[in-house]
Amino acid sequence: MTVNPTRRRLVAAMAAAPMAAATPAMVRAQADKPVTIVMTVPPGSSLNTLARLLGERLRVKLNRPFVVDSKPGAGGLIAINYLKSQEADGATLMMAPMSAVSLLPLFSSKPTFDLDKDLYPVVECTSSPFALTVNASTGLNTLAEYFDSVRKDPSRGSIGVPSVTSTMALVIHQLRTQLGLPLQAVGYRGGAPLHADLLGNQIPASGSILPDYLGYHRGGRVRVLAHLGERRSPLAPEIPTFAEAGFPGYVAYTSFGLYARAGIARELAARYAALVTEELNSAPVAETLNKMSLEPVGGTPEEFLRKVREDRNRWAPVIKASGIKLDS
Repeated sequence: MTVNPTRRRLVAAMAAAPMAAATPAMVRAQADKPVTIVMTVPPGSSLNTLARLLGERLRVKLNRPFVVDSKPGAGGLIAINYLKSQEADGATLMMAPMSAVSLLPLFSSKPTFDLDKDLYPVVECTSSPFALTVNASTGLNTLAEYFDSVRKDPSRGSIGVPSVTSTMALVIHQLRTQLGLPLQAVGYRGGAPLHADLLGNQIPASGSILPDYLGYHRGGRVRVLAHLGERRSPLAPEIPTFAEAGFPGYVAYTSFGLYARAGIARELAARYAALVTEELNSAPVAETLNKMSLEPVGGTPEEFLRKVREDRNRWAPVIKASGIKLDS
């Protein structure tokens, strides 16, 4: 998805205005301090690539060093708690999937952070639907064929997910309940070990974001049966949605975005958001994202905050019904 020309003009104006309102002392203090983008995942992931790409572009735009620092673990909590411990001066940002921020507190009886008190969503960078995939050697070609195979052999109902707190794990809970199938989300510690097991035929099926599988799909090693987007992805028009595959009502995306410590100056957050949106619509970044099969989003902090809250409200009853608790 791209940002329309009207928004481009708006964000260009936003990029110029907020810092003009800041005091000279504030600008000097910020310029003297590098910006660290903390990651919730290990190096080598598409999220890490995205953070480094945007960090380099912002370094040029702001004439200020940007450093990417991975702090993986606990589904994103290590990075989130680190961000909480930093000053709210915009010198520390976090690149994370939306579910780490919107959903993690819902899986705990004693959450270690509060979205509204501790974090501030700055800008949504990219979006991608989740997908259901099997090893090509299974011979399964459609979602219906896979579900039929699970009915005949319940052991095929184990679906690997990057984390038990991922949105895809919740989708699997919905499918199990609503379709009456013996489906079970099997949590992994990230996408890399999950993909290894799928390629090695150690797990019957896998559920993660669509870009994770496209290379293997086109290389004939796995079969992406369907994805959970509202419409076919322009990056993979040959792959049907769940609705087109005969299972309407199932839609689930993840988005990668930048977050700041709560208390960041709204002018500075708007400045970051405007510059990132501008870069997402630039030809070099758009070309790189296309190769990564990620769709650019962009926008304002207010738009991103609304989406994060909507995601939290949508999945809260599903999490409650699933009974999953990380601290139980």
